[in-house]
Amino acid sequence: MFVRTGSSPGRAHPLRGIAQRGVALLAAALLAVTAALAGAVPAQAAVPDRWGFAYLQTPTPAPGTILETTRQWGGWKAGAPALWATVDQIGIGRYRVRFPLTASLNGAAHVTAVDNAPRWCQVFQTFPSGTDQIVIVQCYRPGGAPDNSRFVVDYTAASGVLPPGPDAFGYVKANPVGGLISSYNSVGAGNLVSQLGTGFYEVRLNGLGTALLDGNLQATAEHPNLPRRCKIARWTSTGGTILAYVFCFDPAGAMADSFFNLTYHRQRPIFGAVGPPNRFAYLWSPALGGATDFNSAGGVNSIMVSGVGQYLVTLPLVGFRMTTVQVTAFGTTPDYCNLQAPWLLSGSTVFVRNVICFNAAGAQTPNNFFLTYSSNV
Repeated sequence: MFVRTGSSPGRAHPLRGIAQRGVALLAAALLAVTAALAGAVPAQAAVPDRWGFAYLQTPTPAPGTILETTRQWGGWKAGAPALWATVDQIGIGRYRVRFPLTASLNGAAHVTAVDNAPRWCQVFQTFPSGTDQIVIVQCYRPGGAPDNSRFVVDYTAASGVLPPGPDAFGYVKANPVGGLISSYNSVGAGNLVSQLGTGFYEVRLNGLGTALLDGNLQATAEHPNLPRRCKIARWTSTGGTILAYVFCFDPAGAMADSFFNLTYHRQRPIFGAVGPPNRFAYLWSPALGGATDFNSAGGVNSIMVSGVGQYLVTLPLVGFRMTTVQVTAFGTTPDYCNLQAPWLLSGSTVFVRNVICFNAAGAQTPNNFFLTYSSNV
């Protein structure tokens, strides 16, 4: 089956309510650096203030390994081109990624496992370290045991508002009872997270919606103690507000409370910067060809089923220089989606070979997904 862009957006289906439950708040180690941080890194242009992306090619890296230089970049490069993001392995499946000159207390992080075998990776913790930003990633195999894995990771912190236009950007980092830890809204209208039940959250991104269901979403679980997976169960645009419903699960596939990061971006890449980059693309598999399918260079994005739960994604005309990809599963089941292998460039075409989806037991299974890609130029 080969699908190409057309002209009609998809529609989501209503969800049932789930019994409400609370969970204790974590006092994360994000409160430490407040006064020093303001003067440590000069303020940059808004949206975003600081950002970076990187890819771990070797699941057992040596200490201080520079992450692959063709698949990393960041806002720090404008003033410090010689600096690179690095990684240290600090446990089984646990990695400390350091983005230079990116320190912030108000950001969001995303991570996607890259493995042919069933694996998932989540954010363990994020915090500033001097002028750098640390993102600790934890990866698991089915059943919830820690395991080594390749992965792609990004981090963004933004402030200010965008001038009126077709683009929009917003994110939240929420705690397990729906409280906001970090939040950004590019029209300044604010965001809200509500817990509707165990592992069930409504995210309201006020003022970022359009009359059509438009743009792209990414969601990533975060937890310092327990294995968790989060995905988008449903989303809609109503009255100018993006409503996104997040489901989070434990390793067995039961809904479970979790910290999570969610980012919405429209006609901007996942990390929020634009012009540069001028080469980026995103899609939502149930509605390929609608407003949720975007290619900044006018290329025709496509998806081809390449196996059970495997999808070859082709993004023409946007494959330049340093690049990144993130994937988030869509739907109400505990299934999740990763990258089977690192994405490849052939001329200016990007081949993601493949998005690969699994059920809670680790068997490949068909599933819808959001995918987002960007270069650095």
